[in-house]
Amino acid sequence: MPKFAWLGHSAFQFVTDKGLVVFVDPWISKNPHHPTKKLPEKADLILVTHDHSDHKGDAIQIANETGAKVIAQPETMNKMIRDGLNPENAIKMNIGGTVKFDGFQALMVHAFHTSETGVPAGYIMTIDGKVVYHLGDTGLFGDLKLFGELYQMDYALIPVGGHFTMDHKHGAIAAKMLNAKKVIPIHYKTFPLLLQDIQPFIDEVKRVDPKIEVLVPNVGEDMVLE
Repeated sequence: MPKFAWLGHSAFQFVTDKGLVVFVDPWISKNPHHPTKKLPEKADLILVTHDHSDHKGDAIQIANETGAKVIAQPETMNKMIRDGLNPENAIKMNIGGTVKFDGFQALMVHAFHTSETGVPAGYIMTIDGKVVYHLGDTGLFGDLKLFGELYQMDYALIPVGGHFTMDHKHGAIAAKMLNAKKVIPIHYKTFPLLLQDIQPFIDEVKRVDPKIEVLVPNVGEDMVLE
């Protein structure tokens, strides 16, 4: 079965049944909550939600060292190439576009936030049949309900830290709008400005929609996409 690991903040690693290794927002070497700060030796695909340092992170170095393909919006990708990314590893994509690899696909959707280049995005991924939506950095917006109607969400990775993204109350509303089976809170605790204790989010999800399961993985813990 496919596996995943939360790497702290908004960073994730996914491994498909066929061994494809996918990273989203691989901020690792300077991530306060990553246990080792060591960059991966294997990566096949890297998805970047937007051009902020805590999300673009180590994408360039990982791609150049492993040969991984990087997905980002054209303006962001052009900057990454100027910053040293091997152009052969670049795949430019925009809102509404989908990339497909063996047992994996990702649809780029909009997010409400800011970005140094391009515009912010999230990814609705299908991983060996499981639908996983990484919301990126976003505030609450109405199209989440539409996404919930269009796609049967198995997992939603929701930013809940507040200040830079939606807070735990809006995050719970997002979970309900998406009608996700399971939600994983992200983008919290990393900085003092962010939500530190995740229990208020767990309680709020239970209040607004008791059927949604909240998962709070440990950083670096391997888990199965069920």
